[in-house]
Amino acid sequence: MTTWNESLVTGHPDVDAEHRELLHQLSGLKEAVQAGAGREQIVELIKILQKYAHFHFAREEAHMVKVNCPAHGANCKAHREFSEKLDGWLELLTYRGTPVSLMLDVQRESVEWITSHITRIDCCLRDCAQ
Repeated sequence: MTTWNESLVTGHPDVDAEHRELLHQLSGLKEAVQAGAGREQIVELIKILQKYAHFHFAREEAHMVKVNCPAHGANCKAHREFSEKLDGWLELLTYRGTPVSLMLDVQRESVEWITSHITRIDCCLRDCAQ
């Protein structure tokens, strides 16, 4: 599991706090899957993650506009793509058979996406005035 480290710091305290919360939620999701939580509980955790991600994405996009960050367009596009991926996973987990491997894949891919996204796009905020 990825833990918060200096490579993920954008230099914008609110954005960084929300990123830490996203990673915390993903850690909780992994723990729930590994503890044998049922499909309904996992779906509920992913819905909470999805709701928080949408909240964070909107705030971060507005912040990028405010500080005139050149990565704003790429950020919005990446957020839309990840939101669509979460929607697809939720549909699979809600309406189809749900093997533990799928639940672990959702968690792993989410962590990979979020950490990659932060380092590639969100860290462009380092060069933007607060």
